[in-house]
Amino acid sequence: VDKRDKLVDDLAKIKTSGRFLLSLINDVLDISKIDSGKIELLPEPCSYDAFIDEISNLLESMCYDKGLDCVINAAPPQARAFMADKVRLNQVTLNLLSNSVKYTPSGGVVSFFVDQEIVGGETVIMHICVADNGIGMTEEFAEKVFEAFERERNSTVSGIQGTGLGMAITKNIVELMNGTISVESEKGVGSEFTVFVTLKNCEHSADVTS
Repeated sequence: VDKRDKLVDDLAKIKTSGRFLLSLINDVLDISKIDSGKIELLPEPCSYDAFIDEISNLLESMCYDKGLDCVINAAPPQARAFMADKVRLNQVTLNLLSNSVKYTPSGGVVSFFVDQEIVGGETVIMHICVADNGIGMTEEFAEKVFEAFERERNSTVSGIQGTGLGMAITKNIVELMNGTISVESEKGVGSEFTVFVTLKNCEHSADVTS
């Protein structure tokens, strides 16, 4: 192997390891905040269209890099703007999407679906669904996937980097948003995560951020 090729390969491995370690540090910090009750949401006016565009662009990029197809289905908004912690809402959505991409072999499909329902004029119930036809989970593991440090122990998963904290963090953030998260999965068939979060309608606000 040419020395330059080996150097490029080594640098790529270092970069991958660096990203994993940074992810691990961030996850540990988040789970520590959750355990101590110090994680707080910082709501601000957010644009529905901007949220969809940002997440869709990131999903398309992740799927392209992995050789996956992606399906994006965003229903027309009932509220074009809502109050939410933009960083945390993106974190929840991207945690689910990156997991689907991670556990779906090349040639598979990851789907992202979003819609809204306005309740009583002031409340927006946002529904987010992430599905894939990846390796799936056993029924036993699906029941504890939202527990900290849980990863399914088998030969397929063992070679995939992960902290075992992402889903626990996601569940806690969803619950802070007065929401729920659930999963349906079948080994060798795929997984589908469903999230409902409760947000405040601010469609007529002049301070909506992109």
